[in-house]
Amino acid sequence: MGLGRPDEKDFISRLRLLVVGEHAEHAAALEARLCEAMGPQAEVLRSDTVGGMRRVLGEESVDCVLVALTDSGPDSRRTLEGALASVIDVPVVVLAREEDAPAALHAIHEGAQDYLLDGAADAEVLRRAIRYSIARKRTEVGLTRLALHDSLTGLPNRDLMLDRLNVAIGRSRRRPTSLALLFLDLDGFKRVNDTLGHDAGDDLLVEVARRLSRVLRPGDTVARYGGDEFVILCEELRGQREAFRVAERARAAIGEPFTLRGQSVIVQASVGIARARPGLTFAEDLLREADLAMYRAKRKGGGIELFEASTRVEAIDELEIERRLRNAVQRAGLRLHFQPVLRLTGDELLGIEALVRWQHPERGLLGPAEFLPLAEETGLVGQVDQWVMLEACRQLARWHEAELIGPDCRVAVNISARSLRSPELIDTIEHALADAGLPPECLSLDMTETGLEWDPARSAALLIDLQHFGVKLCLDDFGTGSTSLRVLSSYPLDTVKFDGSVIAAAIADPTAARILAALNGVAHAAGLVTVAEGVETEPQLEAMRELGCDAAQGFLLARPAPADEIGHWLAARK
Repeated sequence: MGLGRPDEKDFISRLRLLVVGEHAEHAAALEARLCEAMGPQAEVLRSDTVGGMRRVLGEESVDCVLVALTDSGPDSRRTLEGALASVIDVPVVVLAREEDAPAALHAIHEGAQDYLLDGAADAEVLRRAIRYSIARKRTEVGLTRLALHDSLTGLPNRDLMLDRLNVAIGRSRRRPTSLALLFLDLDGFKRVNDTLGHDAGDDLLVEVARRLSRVLRPGDTVARYGGDEFVILCEELRGQREAFRVAERARAAIGEPFTLRGQSVIVQASVGIARARPGLTFAEDLLREADLAMYRAKRKGGGIELFEASTRVEAIDELEIERRLRNAVQRAGLRLHFQPVLRLTGDELLGIEALVRWQHPERGLLGPAEFLPLAEETGLVGQVDQWVMLEACRQLARWHEAELIGPDCRVAVNISARSLRSPELIDTIEHALADAGLPPECLSLDMTETGLEWDPARSAALLIDLQHFGVKLCLDDFGTGSTSLRVLSSYPLDTVKFDGSVIAAAIADPTAARILAALNGVAHAAGLVTVAEGVETEPQLEAMRELGCDAAQGFLLARPAPADEIGHWLAARK
């Protein structure tokens, strides 16, 4: 009989009852009383031993077990405790003589649903005790399931997975088998929540749970560990390769397109694998190792990683870097360098780009490529962007006040994809400008095509709002994206910057030069200012002039430098 919520049918359906008693005559008498009390509503089975009871439970569907105690001696206690230890989802009713009531009460404490005094258990009392015990057990099992299963996906939750993992580790110690734990994290889940809403995110998690359940081997367990994290427990593996095959099937299943709110969505999974070893005795240790391996896979851009001893060292190093970066963001450990942008006709100063650095306590001054990916991954990049914008505007105001730059000169700051998605972006911009006393046109936001394409419609609406507010908008790394030309017509922009790699290619290859000239012409046709980045040699500078670029920045013209050095450079120019 299936378990579920108590229902009226629990009191009228036909039942299968199992009588357990070490004394055959007493058990037979109870069986006869049950047949008389329940009539055709019950089929009564009987076992004289706990071992026999286990065999019956393994082979038959039983609705209730009745344990007949004849005394409070050690034999009866062993029978009682053996019965209670052998049944999980089946209710147990204990029948005891009046002088054995303490033993029956002990049974209640150990998990029995009811006990009856043998002499007072007439037919009606028996019927009610059995029916209500079944109903109580169903409720208990239902509540336990709610406590140990994820309410969204129906999968085992973290607590149940830890319990099963501990049991599996114990089994592997008694009977050596290969055991592995797979830790999965969805890549792109936050994008689904941000663009399609949390209901779509929930639908995605439910479908991921279904797909994972379908690809597992018999005996494997998949659980939702939390958020968009899933764990797979694999026992009886024939080797390390088999764990990889399970991980590959899981990734392949998740990698198939999902249809959410009428849209086709693709997400991937990063998977970490940890294997049980003789010295590894705790479920938490195996989970931690699988999590570390997953984190390593995610840092590499997705895939499958096996935990090795070096993984722990790398993870500790990364956590320490993250801690120090967080401190740097919060405690003025970041620095700004600035690089001028000059017009190619007249050598006029068009603007100054603010470039963030991290003053690492041991490794010295780090460039953005050495820490911004970590800031993106840990969610710190939004705080970095806010700090850069505030400090860049303050510095521009100082140069204005010192009359080192003209009123048309603006400062450019790079905006991450995360900040573009933040509803607080415009408030952050307003605060930075108000704090520095600058008008909006003194600030330029440099953004990449990738940052805009997370949701083209929302990006377009945001950029229109920013344009109306008055800040300047620049598409960075132009020419490297797959849809650059479409971007020019989709978003309100003021400037495009050609990536340094595009400049270098144009010098080395005539075809690349013609393509760059065409892109420059298209940008001009759209009414945009074009800037060549990464200009390092005189031939590159002359080539950009010949191609018709409006402005340039690079080591040849001025290297990035701290504000005081740029101040001296500005004073010398003036």
